[in-house]
Order: sequence, then C-alpha cells, then structure tokens
Amino acid sequence: MRRNLLIISLILAALVAPLPISAAHAQSLAAQTQSSGMELAAAVMALQLLALVYTGVMFVCAWRSDAPVAVPSLPAWLDVLTPALTVIGLGVAGYLTYVETQAVPAVCGPVGDCNAVQTSSYALLFGVLPVGLLGAAGYVAILVAWLWGRFRSDRLADYAPLAILAMTVFGVVFSIYLTWLELFVIRAVCMWCLTSAVLMAVLMLLSTPPALASFAPEPDAS
Repeated sequence: MRRNLLIISLILAALVAPLPISAAHAQSLAAQTQSSGMELAAAVMALQLLALVYTGVMFVCAWRSDAPVAVPSLPAWLDVLTPALTVIGLGVAGYLTYVETQAVPAVCGPVGDCNAVQTSSYALLFGVLPVGLLGAAGYVAILVAWLWGRFRSDRLADYAPLAILAMTVFGVVFSIYLTWLELFVIRAVCMWCLTSAVLMAVLMLLSTPPALASFAPEPDAS
C-alpha cells in the first residue's frame, strides 16, 4: 500500500507541472512579465532524480531479495496513461523537431526562453541529429512496445515491460542531462523540454511495476 501511494503521489506531483502556453499572442503579452523558469527547471530536475532513485531502489531490492518480488499493484485507470502520455510526448517532441529542422520561432509562453535553447548548439546531438527527433523516435518506440505487450502473446511481448522501462530510464537520464544544460550552461529554460522531461519521468514510474512483475523469477514447478 505504501508503495502504491508513493507511485501515485509522484505521478500526480509530476502531472501538475504547467504545460507550455500555445496562444500565438502569448509572446508579446508576456514580454514584461517573463519569468526565467530556473526555479521550475530545478524542481523538474529534482523530480526526475527522485523518480530515478525510486526505480533504482526497487530493482536493487528485487535483485538482492531471494523472496518473490513484491510488485505494487496500480489502479487499472493508470494503465491507460502510458499510451496517452506517450502520444502527448510524441506531439511535444514532434513540435520541437519541426522548430529545430525548419528554424522557425517556437511558441514559448511566459516562462523561460525556449528559442534560446532551440537555437543553441545543444539542440543538435553531435551537431547532426535534432534532439527533438531523438525524443520523437523514443516515444514511438515506447508506444510500439506498449502495444506489442498489450495485444501480443509471444516471447517479445514478455519482454515489452522491461523494454519500456529501459527506454524510459534512458529518456529520464538524458532529460536530466538536458535540464542541467539549460540551468548551468545555456542559462535558459525551454518549457516544451521540461514538459517532455516530466512526461518521461511519469512514464518511467508507470512502467516500473509491470517491469518488476516480468523481472520476477517464475516459481518452481516442483
């Protein structure tokens, strides 16, 4: 029960993070009240680290324990959040890919300066691959793995929960790195990037219980 409450509280805390404002006139109206967003970015980074530590502790405990893994059961309605949040994340990453590849100004809203981030050298991985495109590919892979695990019953479907967790853990670690760049190198915050970071952290928390269940050793038939 305690684990259930911890997972749900982390997910709810992440979901209350503000999303980017998409109104076209927001940039001009918010010019006088523009917030740097540094505090929000620091809070998002702390949330990601907390979620990562939780997932790591759960798997370390499962690895060291000789007893069957105690898998926290989540409400059924939380299961539909995985594909829903993945589609939202794909939309965010797709928009960032459009901004990065077409060199057009992004709609940022009153918090941060996403255009400063998107026009920096860190918007391209190795100077070639748009970070938004990498994120979009990751969300597509997560969605495919979820659909495969849900509607298939072959060997690959058995490994789908672990695959989703591995991809979300990578996404969270990479998001932490990007948020660190925003805070300490670029000195500007991208709300779209923070939104994707929050979504990836929530997806990791949602994928932890199914991955633990598939990680648990099968009982002996004897």
